[in-house]
Amino acid sequence: MTKTLIANIDSIPALPESVQEVERIYQDDNSTFEDMQKAIEKDPLLTANILRIANAPMYGVKSKISSVKQAISLLGKDAVRTFVLNSAVNTSFAIDLSPYGMSKEQFSFACERQLALMIHWLIRRQPKRLRVLGPAAFLVDIGRIIIARTLIEDGKTSIIKDAMQNGTDVSKAEKAACGAQATDVTATLFHKWNLDADIIHTIRYSDDPEGTVEEEREMAAELKAVRESVMPNGEITDASIATAKETIEEFGLDLASYEKALEKILSV
Repeated sequence: MTKTLIANIDSIPALPESVQEVERIYQDDNSTFEDMQKAIEKDPLLTANILRIANAPMYGVKSKISSVKQAISLLGKDAVRTFVLNSAVNTSFAIDLSPYGMSKEQFSFACERQLALMIHWLIRRQPKRLRVLGPAAFLVDIGRIIIARTLIEDGKTSIIKDAMQNGTDVSKAEKAACGAQATDVTATLFHKWNLDADIIHTIRYSDDPEGTVEEEREMAAELKAVRESVMPNGEITDASIATAKETIEEFGLDLASYEKALEKILSV
């Protein structure tokens, strides 16, 4: 990592206290839904952010969610915990993704689509994996926010812009420009925030699932496939789906469940 990138990671503040409290409750096996609800409702901004995300059509909830209690009941603690972590991004970063040629809204849309695809893919098959893969899918690319800031400060925005325009590997361009790709930066930031080591590990190896041990390889590959499905600006294309299916085939993942999940996302 370049000195500028390291400095920008170091400058990110700790998680807000309200987010830290929710994370402590989530990790406590003796905690209840009500404990999480009360912790969230102490922070009006956090509550508003969760309700905004929870009501996105792509999550498949048919009636409007008007309370934190409803969100936890209908979507589960894993999903709501993921929304809480997302709020830390909104409060900790000034988001300028112009080096990637996309807006904050496009970036948020991509994150939400990745999470929705992961939820629909796993919810009936491997729901316990959402503890790790929910936040990983939603937040894996926040490293791009820090990389974008670094490229602007170092005057290297053309490296990423050229890669985006030419359709070449963005991760390689990120590494060439600042010494790390988005997944490395996100994993480093999550380590700083003392988040779940399993989430950090899965994100770090999502670019190269073969690099991790067998029992973790499948989750890293599932995250890789979801990221490949959704373009950085939130679009899902025939080419991106084909790339994801290559990964699914390579690692022996459940293609039928993926296709059903994808159909739900694309129908919204």
